[in-house]
Amino acid sequence: MTKLLVVITSIFILCGYSIKNNNDIGITSNIHVQKNVSQYNKNLMSVKEFVKGNDVFVECVISDFTFSKRDGTKKNKQGYGFLQLYLNGKKIDNIYTAAFIIKGLPIGKHQIKLELVNNDGTPYGIEHNFEVEIS
Repeated sequence: MTKLLVVITSIFILCGYSIKNNNDIGITSNIHVQKNVSQYNKNLMSVKEFVKGNDVFVECVISDFTFSKRDGTKKNKQGYGFLQLYLNGKKIDNIYTAAFIIKGLPIGKHQIKLELVNNDGTPYGIEHNFEVEIS
């Protein structure tokens, strides 16, 4: 487990980039490749998260799903889309990668919601909610 944590942390450090939001919360993304399965059955989303300091490291595994940029002009293609990130009930960003970091959260408890959406932003009906505490 420690070895896996070291590998994931190394990937974040080597490949990460930061996106600043109006709340000074940074989202760092590092993995942009998802397995594309030819037969689409249903999306199953597994999320792992851990807190380090004021940052939350998030890794999503979504079966039969490929991340794609938001594009309202495209016809939706089943199994393509992105995540919408909510912090304490407020949407703060669109996430186009399977792993990312929510940076600079203030001290306290925070509700985080990840909602899986089509490439035009319409929901799949799949979401993951969790709470973190920054101390």
